[in-house]
Amino acid sequence: MRPPRPRPTPPPPEVVAPPRPAPEQPLVVGAAPEPGPTPGQGQGGQGTGSGGGSGSGVGPGVGDGPPRIIRGPTVGELRALHPPEAFRRRRGGQATLACRVRLDTTLSDCRLVDETPPGMGFGQAALAASRYFRFRPPTQNGAPIDGREVRVGVEWP
Repeated sequence: MRPPRPRPTPPPPEVVAPPRPAPEQPLVVGAAPEPGPTPGQGQGGQGTGSGGGSGSGVGPGVGDGPPRIIRGPTVGELRALHPPEAFRRRRGGQATLACRVRLDTTLSDCRLVDETPPGMGFGQAALAASRYFRFRPPTQNGAPIDGREVRVGVEWP
């Protein structure tokens, strides 16, 4: 006699999505009202808050920060400033400027530091392009600082 054939296993039941998604829980950032039984990962950072942090005062914290670029020239703005002779020869180039970041996010007192290739007009074009840059001013103890120097590179492919 033959052994009986094994019965096929039935397919798993189909999982049906709920008619509407569950509400998204809000993100809660802060300290728990009481310590938990296990250590956890916090948001980190430097602070001047009261409690277990270092520093004095209350709040998210303040500190020093470098200038940060907000906006640079667009391709069209750079194309309009491409030195004519270099454009005619299909030559690209680059220039580096040293400028001061103002509280209103503009650059001032820009001077040419370097240009490649020299003598093709990319330095003057970069100085003209400096009006398109916007930088968030650097901060010291949380307050913006006027006039900090920043190096800006401008490149034409």
